[in-house]
Parts: sequence; structure tokens; C-alpha cells
Amino acid sequence: MISIEEKRETTIQTIQSLSTDGYYLNENARKQLHKYQYNGTDLSLLYQYILSPLAVFLVNTVVPKSMAPNTVTSIGLIWMITSYLLYWFYVPTLEITRNDDDDYEESFASVPRWIFLWNGISILAYQTLDNMDGKQARRTQSSSPLGLLFDHGCDAINSIFGSANVIIGLSLTPREDMFEIWLLIFGPFALFYITTWEQFYTGKLIMPIINGPSEGLVAAAGLSFVSYWFGYQYWQETGWFDAFESKFSIFSLQAVTGGVHLRNYDFVVIFLAVGAFQEIVLKCFFVVQKYKRSAVDLIPFLVFSFCYLIIGWIDPEVWLAIPRTSLHLAMVLFVEMSCELMLAHVTAQSFNPWRWQVVPLIGITIWVAIFGNSDVLQYLIVGYAWSMGAYLTMKYVCVIHEICDVLKIWCFDITTPYYKKITASNK
Repeated sequence: MISIEEKRETTIQTIQSLSTDGYYLNENARKQLHKYQYNGTDLSLLYQYILSPLAVFLVNTVVPKSMAPNTVTSIGLIWMITSYLLYWFYVPTLEITRNDDDDYEESFASVPRWIFLWNGISILAYQTLDNMDGKQARRTQSSSPLGLLFDHGCDAINSIFGSANVIIGLSLTPREDMFEIWLLIFGPFALFYITTWEQFYTGKLIMPIINGPSEGLVAAAGLSFVSYWFGYQYWQETGWFDAFESKFSIFSLQAVTGGVHLRNYDFVVIFLAVGAFQEIVLKCFFVVQKYKRSAVDLIPFLVFSFCYLIIGWIDPEVWLAIPRTSLHLAMVLFVEMSCELMLAHVTAQSFNPWRWQVVPLIGITIWVAIFGNSDVLQYLIVGYAWSMGAYLTMKYVCVIHEICDVLKIWCFDITTPYYKKITASNK
């Protein structure tokens, strides 16, 4: 009979033998994990005076000390998943069915308003829980690079949920508003990726006084509440344009827009695009000038983004035939790129921006440019999305497992000692 102590010693030796190269983490990366220290701050006044104090209050009064910070993060993501699934159920094609009559209530009756209320609540819940996880980590002294990577991955996944729900909430039509939809999807993607890229080179995450995780999410929730209260047809009206024209008659917007009356959602898209663009440019100049880094690293992301735009420009039906799958493919590719960059950051390793995962997308773009659309492409895109989803899941399950082995922690358990847990499971 092998005693419990012998089993324990054997298990510990097995774990210690993993301290050499792992599949995704080499020996140097595993050593650097122990040295990593998070360095960041949020300059947003909304965050400092409202969002952060609220998160502290809830952590101290609602969250038990036994709850792992990653569990808090996961609960927030679940809120957004439920909202996304509701939108998917009622608007599977991302396009709200409209009738030709003039009765807005009748024309837009296919989608219940309450799902917009639920989405607004879900966004605020996600934001609050996302602020709470770091405070719970400090409260329980369980901060780790794994928590940062896990939080970053959930934020990357949520980017597509938020964008898709905003597109539906603004009642955009993929066939008519393809460019606006591209901006609403890849604008947040770009801002998220550039911020991660900046953190990789500077070692610091400095959120500006107005930023996406604070003011941006509150604004997105506000859009959903407006859609719930006034109806999502509100965004198709020209009330904002008309109000501006009547109040500032000396400056005619029609002269700028060529006589076209901008709809309310046009102002939202323009504001978001301009805000994201200026922040992206500022971050790029900051990293290139102050840290003497090359922006060549951003080329693969730009290729990924513009492949989607080029395909949609040549033949939108490539994406519109399977709109949700197309979204999910974009999400998987984006999550892989941004999480790989964050993994390189927390392990102090070099980052290879040239991702082989994007090569099939480039091939599809070339195919569409030369031969146009075909039924075969739909099957290729579906297979591409599912295979990349399976690959990404497998990869980061392995990465999380390897990080847990290095740091001797559990992803969703901060109370059970690492060795004891393994010993018990091998009895």
C-alpha cells in the first residue's frame, strides 16, 4: 500500500517537473510570471468618483471573501451572454424586420422593447463586476497575472457582444449600413488592441479621462435605455439634425452633407468613430515617439480589419448569408490576437504579430476579389469559424492550466491550497 504522504510527495514531484518548458510557456516565460506587477490607473472622473467607490462598496458588503476574482469576472460576462442570446433569438440576422407602412409601432413590432432594457442593465452589471474583480483580488490578496489575462480575455470576448447589440439597438440595416456596422465592430476592436499594444511596450495601462470601459459602457447602456423608452425607430429619425438646423441657422449642416438629413444614429456613429480614431492616433504617436517602437506590429491587425471591409464592399452577401457566424469568426480572431499580445506582456516575452490564424481570411478575401461569391465560401467560413473557436478554446485552457501550475493557484478557487487539492484528487 502506498501511503498518503508518498502519494503527496509523488504528486509534488510531478508538478515540480512541469517547471521546465510547457507547451505554450517556455522556461523563461514561467520565471517571468512570478515577477510580473500590474501598473495602471484610470483617469476617468466617472470611474474615480462613482464607478470605483460603487465597486468597493459592493465587494465589501456583497461578495464573500471565498469567491475568486475570476468568478466575479465570469458572472459579469454571463450577463452579457444572456443579453446577446436574447438579441440573437429575436434578431438572428442582425436586421430588424420593417414593414413599409408609416405606423412605427406596427412596423417595428417584431422585436420587444424589453430586450433593450435588459441589455442596458447587463452592460452596467458587466461594467460593475469588471471593476469589482480587481478589488476583490486585492481584498483577498489573490492578484495574479492569470487574473489580468482572464479579465482581458473576457473583455475581448465582450467587445463583439456589445457591438452586435448596439448595431441592433440603433436599428442599423446590414445591407444599407455596412460601413457603419464595420466601424461599430472594428472601432472598439482597434481601440482595445492599440491599448493592449501600448501596455505591452510601456508596461503601464493609463486610461484617459474619457475612455471606453468607463464612459463608453455607460453611453452604450444609455443607447439601450433610449431604444427601450422611445423605441429603436427613434434612431432612424432626423430629430437631432433638424434641431441643430433650427437652432444654428447660420451654419447649415445640409451644406456639409449635400442636402442629406442625417439620422440620429449617424451622429452616434460619427461621434464614436472620431473619438476612437483620435485616441488610437494619440496612442500610436506616444509609443512610437517616446518609446521608439515601430508601428509595423499593427499591420496584421489592420489586414484583419480591412479584409472584412473589402469583402463587405465587394459582395456583402458573403457576410450577410451567415451574419452571426461572420461575427463569431471576427470575435475569435480578435480574441486570439489580443490575448496573445497580453500573454506576451505578462510573461515579458517577445510578441509575434504575424498570426497564421488570419491567413485563411486573407485567402477568402483574394477569392472574393477574383472569383466573387459562391456557395462554397459559406461552408469554408463556417468551418473556419468553428475550427478557430475550437483551437482558441483548447489553447487558452492549456495556457490557464500552465499558469496555474507555475503560480500554484486555481483559476476559480482561492481557498483550497494547490498541492492539497491535487493530492486529494489522486487518492
